[in-house]
Amino acid sequence: MNIEALNGYVLGVIGFFAVCLYVAMIAAGFTELISRLPKAGTRKKGSSKGSTIRRWRNVKRSPNS
Repeated sequence: MNIEALNGYVLGVIGFFAVCLYVAMIAAGFTELISRLPKAGTRKKGSSKGSTIRRWRNVKRSPNS
């Protein structure tokens, strides 16, 4: 095996690792972008302490019944 063939293999291996690193960086950036997007189901709602009770209470009924 001569030096030219060995250099070709080494450059091929370096290129392969460079492509793998590039794909990994793109995947990491994509997952970071997706994680920063707001999710529809996880929106924080305002304080609803007692709001459901007030909404569903019957105002015509006396409070002692």
